[in-house]
Amino acid sequence: MRLRSPDSAPLLRASWLRVHLPGWLLGCLLAGVPASLPAAVPPETLSVMAGGIEGRVRDAEGVPLRVVSVVILSADGERVLRTVTTDATGYFRAQPVAAPEAVVRFLRIGYEPVEVRVRIPPEGRVQVDVVLREVAVELRGVEVEGDRSRARSRFEVETGITIRELAGSDIRSLPGLAEADPIRALEVLPGVLSPTDFSAAFHVRGGSSDQNLILLDGFPIFNPFHLGGIFSVFNGDMVDRVELASGGFPARYGGRVSSVLRVESDPGRGETALDAGVSLLAARATLSGGMREGLRDGLGLQSVRWRLSARRSYVDQLLRPVTEIPYAITDLQGIFEAWTPGGSRWTISAYSGSDVLDLGRLDAEDFPLRIDWRWGNRMVGTRWLRGFDGGGQLEARAGVTRFDTQLRFDDFDDSFFSSRVDQVTLALEGPLPVGGGWEVGAGVAADRYDWANFAETGGTVFGDAGARGWNTASWLQGTWRSPGTWSVDTGLRIEGWEGGGVSILEPAPRLAVRRFLADGDLAVKASAGRYTQFVHSLRDEELPLGIDFWVTSATAIPHVVSDQVQVGVEMFVGDAWFLSADAFLRGFEGVLTQNPVNDPNDPDDVYLLGRGRAVGADAMLERRSGRIQGSLALSLLKADRTFPDVFSGEDPRPEVTYAPLFDRRLDADLVLRFPLGRGWDGGLRWHVGTGLPFTRPVASYPQFGPRQTRGGRLRWSPEDDAEVVEGEGEGLTAILLGPRNGERYPVYHRLDLSARREFRPRWGRVTPYLNILNVYNQPNVLFYFYDFSEIPATRSGLTMFPVLPTLGVEVAF
Repeated sequence: MRLRSPDSAPLLRASWLRVHLPGWLLGCLLAGVPASLPAAVPPETLSVMAGGIEGRVRDAEGVPLRVVSVVILSADGERVLRTVTTDATGYFRAQPVAAPEAVVRFLRIGYEPVEVRVRIPPEGRVQVDVVLREVAVELRGVEVEGDRSRARSRFEVETGITIRELAGSDIRSLPGLAEADPIRALEVLPGVLSPTDFSAAFHVRGGSSDQNLILLDGFPIFNPFHLGGIFSVFNGDMVDRVELASGGFPARYGGRVSSVLRVESDPGRGETALDAGVSLLAARATLSGGMREGLRDGLGLQSVRWRLSARRSYVDQLLRPVTEIPYAITDLQGIFEAWTPGGSRWTISAYSGSDVLDLGRLDAEDFPLRIDWRWGNRMVGTRWLRGFDGGGQLEARAGVTRFDTQLRFDDFDDSFFSSRVDQVTLALEGPLPVGGGWEVGAGVAADRYDWANFAETGGTVFGDAGARGWNTASWLQGTWRSPGTWSVDTGLRIEGWEGGGVSILEPAPRLAVRRFLADGDLAVKASAGRYTQFVHSLRDEELPLGIDFWVTSATAIPHVVSDQVQVGVEMFVGDAWFLSADAFLRGFEGVLTQNPVNDPNDPDDVYLLGRGRAVGADAMLERRSGRIQGSLALSLLKADRTFPDVFSGEDPRPEVTYAPLFDRRLDADLVLRFPLGRGWDGGLRWHVGTGLPFTRPVASYPQFGPRQTRGGRLRWSPEDDAEVVEGEGEGLTAILLGPRNGERYPVYHRLDLSARREFRPRWGRVTPYLNILNVYNQPNVLFYFYDFSEIPATRSGLTMFPVLPTLGVEVAF
């Protein structure tokens, strides 16, 4: 520990929102909104509270520790004055602190807590550098207090953004399908919806699934799902934390318009260790380690940590002597982290995953449709991070990611489909505190997209499209904080696109304000901003399973512009409870879907251009301490999409507005964690949601076609298929559909339970677990079938998961 006291250092296209929001926000930005706000804080208060505390937190090897909770207490240790968190370089700053003397407590899970008593100068900041030492057994009290302190720090530091965080322990405690799934775990958060049990693809606050930016260690993953979406590609053993930003993004966020999901890998502790697990889905293993001291010193590094993981489904291998299983998944993931003595961090992240569905391995008599379908993601990226004395940091990123899929028909060699999208990412960004409560951040980024989609059958090419383009961005953001009173973010992001025959420049201003009340335990916030996106997925989201294929902005492909406003409140209730609630309004211009009746001679008729709207509110009540912990999430949503009605037969095509598949009006999620006794921990999730929309068939009728009679006249008669000609069959019929998505499925509800216990033999840990999905076997409807050949017509349905128990075990050496 070292102490010193240095010197100071649109809803509709023509709506009011779409027309006036950018100019209003830009005017606020240029006018410097915070300049008028300090008047709310008495000047004499600011002068008294000028002193502060700063420093770095490292481990025993000298490696900076991030997400350490730094709790600043009054001199008697009874009252919390401030709570902050260390950044990626281990740095923290708390200023002003309204006390001449304070106790500083440092908390991080897996490390011994440290307390330091300091005197705070009337001006400037006292430097407090500490070392935290690892503990062999995690202390439950430290974990609970650390979680609570981190929540308090985020509450005090963030302005308008809505961020929910899930740690690895949170993900493992949730009942799930066979094993812990970081993306499936998002379903318990407010504003997040996965429409069916068969897809982990999620929607946030009325946005489409392709409007979520999913980052693994800062680099995008286009389609992070296996088995058409049933579970994600992320190995829970490799995950340090998952962070979802669902609204109110400041200027540093770009690339998508609905949400940003950040999955951060755990590089381990630099010690040789092996973690393994077996579930009903797959077997997995994770190897951790460091570097020999001589080699490490020779490379000029202070610390090296790395982890490698592999996961593969095993049922096809296990049952090979008995039967042929045509499906397998594979995941490989790794992270390498090195620190230099000067305080720079260098990381390399990589991922490769694939799905193989090869029905050609089956006997043609048993399965006539033999296909070979393969898809997967690959990503590699590197990051360099440098922290500066007095705060601030600079990060550079460079990486490449690819998603591709191929579909072949074994019995039709001339039929083939493929899709591919590549993205190269370059970015440089960082924040810097400049005094007076201000922090300024800036950054530049360039992303190169390259995509190609191809379809051929019978020697005829039905689709052969592709393009390249650059998405460039620069941003500037200013944050002003007066602790316990106001916090303001103003920013401007300039997005550019060059490719596909178009050049686009889109300014995206952002503004957020937070006001603290009730002695700092209550905050009200408001934010508004514009967000842009130049990449689309053309997957049909109304199908329960599917694969994305991507396109970028071009002459016939618009970019998405989303103007958003949200207001919210956050509140600590005692030491155990935290309440947050938001109301939001979102408009989406430039939404894209495929045209099912496109003119093959018109290249501009392939896609349909539309718009969307979402209005709603969500809330979450959390309890993070006590024997029984958990959360209750509530979400209200009304979303719609508007596209040209291609089935109207009219020219020009009229518009049709309908509720998209993910328009669930009310959604509730109750999650509990509790002890079961004898060392077992239990988990419960009860999910209730109103019915999702669907289009109901209302009648069937025979198809008529023109026929010429012997007398040369033309008459209309029912069209026959080949079976009718041969004396069989009933002719061709058509279905008359009701209003698009005008009906609703029944209410969805499901109860899931889990139990797990950790055993600690001398050589490591063994954790068996049990998950039971849909405990009371509720038949939740996936979709309906209508049979109009019966009189009266009959309806049957296909349901989602029945009661489904799964077992697994985790092992650590």
